[in-house]
Amino acid sequence: GLSQFGIRNVSSTAKEGYEDARSFGSDILSVRQIRELGIDKLIKRVPKRDNLYLTIDIDAFCPSIAAGTGTPSHGGFLYYEVLEIVQGRTKQNNIVGIDLVEVAPAYDPSESTQILAAQLLLNLIGFIFHNRQA
Repeated sequence: GLSQFGIRNVSSTAKEGYEDARSFGSDILSVRQIRELGIDKLIKRVPKRDNLYLTIDIDAFCPSIAAGTGTPSHGGFLYYEVLEIVQGRTKQNNIVGIDLVEVAPAYDPSESTQILAAQLLLNLIGFIFHNRQA
């Protein structure tokens, strides 16, 4: 199944696709729902030992730490929230691929979004290799 965590601002134009995804069994949670649920319970929602392709959309982060995206929206994740989620996934699942999308350096003259993206990917790759050796 498809899990989508951190979805925000579903507009009326995207509502049909959102509802269709749910009807096909997608597990879709907003940042607010995840905070209410807690990271540990979120991690348990995805079955253990399944192969997992992980896509991280930079606009899921709060624009105060990731302004360099085409669709910034307040109320997003903080760095350590995402770090805990991906670390939990690497403990529970076999990560077979990753990508990080929507990084738009031209929109962030401070370059903090690029640094955040690189740091997240480096930590994620480290978690993957660490858990494969365990």
